[in-house]
Amino acid sequence: MSGRDGKGGFWNRRTALLSGGAAALGIAGYATLGGDSGEPRARPQVAAGLLRRGNGAEPNTLDPALSSAQWEDAIIGDLLIGLTTDDENGDTIPGMAERWESSADGLTWTFFLREALWSDGVPVTAEDFVFGWRRLLNPKTAAQYAYFIHVFKNAEAVNNGKLPLEALGVRAVNPRTLEIQLEHPAPYLLEMLNHVTCYPQPKHVVEKLGNAWARPGSYVSNGAYVLSAWRPNDHVLLTKNPRFWDADNVAVEQTMFLPTSDYNAALRSLRAGELDVQSRLPTQQIEWIRQNMPELLSPVPQLTSELIVVNHKVKPFDDIRVRKAMNLVINREAITDKIIRVGQVPAYNLVPPGIANYPGGVFLENRGQPAEQQIAEAHRLMEAAGFSRNNPVRATYMIRSTTASSRAVAAALQQMLAQAFINITIIANDAAVFYARIQQHDFEICNPGWGADFSDASNFLDLLKTNGGNNWGEYTNPAFDAALAAAQREINIEKRGQLLAQAERILMEDHAIMPLYFWVSGNLVRPYVKGWTSNAMDKHRTRWMSIDEEARRRVLASA
Repeated sequence: MSGRDGKGGFWNRRTALLSGGAAALGIAGYATLGGDSGEPRARPQVAAGLLRRGNGAEPNTLDPALSSAQWEDAIIGDLLIGLTTDDENGDTIPGMAERWESSADGLTWTFFLREALWSDGVPVTAEDFVFGWRRLLNPKTAAQYAYFIHVFKNAEAVNNGKLPLEALGVRAVNPRTLEIQLEHPAPYLLEMLNHVTCYPQPKHVVEKLGNAWARPGSYVSNGAYVLSAWRPNDHVLLTKNPRFWDADNVAVEQTMFLPTSDYNAALRSLRAGELDVQSRLPTQQIEWIRQNMPELLSPVPQLTSELIVVNHKVKPFDDIRVRKAMNLVINREAITDKIIRVGQVPAYNLVPPGIANYPGGVFLENRGQPAEQQIAEAHRLMEAAGFSRNNPVRATYMIRSTTASSRAVAAALQQMLAQAFINITIIANDAAVFYARIQQHDFEICNPGWGADFSDASNFLDLLKTNGGNNWGEYTNPAFDAALAAAQREINIEKRGQLLAQAERILMEDHAIMPLYFWVSGNLVRPYVKGWTSNAMDKHRTRWMSIDEEARRRVLASA
């Protein structure tokens, strides 16, 4: 799912947290106490049962058919539950489906649904899944993630308008039995069905309200929480759903998601007791955090890749010599070890280590070469392409955050690319604007991130598939497409992994992208928040959490 990273000074953000957010809703207030200077200062007083989560960025939508970002998934995953769901460790467990079975050839799956209600009291049925998937694939919906379920029989033809919606290979056998037919076996199906785009949609509400259903007052959910309020650029408030089938085991009464794209401001808010959790840390403050708040930090490897993507439709980035020169002069170790310093792993390929059923071992050819040798080869390639120090490439480089750490990485890349006679102008956007622009291919060079939707190499390789929904740079190579298609048809897990590796090798030999590094988790979590477990998928559903209120009161008293 696309990357996780706005701007806003600390005091503006603090005002949003104190006044426009919790206080305005009557669920948190602030008492004034005399500080050392004699001036009054604010002491947070938070209502019991309220979890305040810094969530990185402002959501564009809470509609599962239109969502495409991790910070949206964090909210929607508290509201809706698919056939499968996440446990506290981020692993896939039964969700709306109590059990399932598959045919011997792996092409037909039958799911048996539990008894459950939408938050308005209407039963959740198999037809809500069928309806939701047809809506996702309907060309009129224009869902960028529609390709995600092309593994369903006839899904791609339906999505392209070549077949009617009813031709999709899914059916409600009865209200609590759902059948899915696949184009080819998919060993990752159960994990895939846990993705936001595969959640059910309340047919009785969406048919009446259309896209307007996903707003406060209209939103109907089947998960642990209901949507109580959404104040744009300020907060989203969720309240425990009394009709959730497992409501008795949900401890947190309310959770508030705040768009904290200014990571330094978010850290100050966390220190001041205004947040309980922050989903991303300011990397330039990593040493201070390690020394002063080590209990907040427990980074683990993530299935997330940080990338540079070029627009293959814009010259000179259609030239492999230019793309290769870019890969040669990027010093990944300098970025991870000297600028970020959290533990990220330098990346010389697209698919992160630790992906299930994948042999790996595919890398850019320059991995491990001396820097002087790489720069000399980059000069040779660029001169052959018609460029030089006196005739450089001039291009814009768009990043998805305005934070100091993002700018520091961009400035370093600016110097590195200059060694290949590529002079870039840095353009910083907030995450929502950034992803909207690259989705329209409105860039020359950009810096997205991609986090796994499920643990399978295809989830990363599909990014570069011709006409793929998230093929931002419009890369195309028939050989790559063929290798990827062959892997998807292969039943044998080992052979399938080898075919996926062949597809990745084509990408790397084509220098289709410039990998930068693989992530480690950067969540900052107060110890009084229980049930938050760092995991490779970085999934943290509020239903598994609880708050030690006495411990929180002690922290707030010292803030």
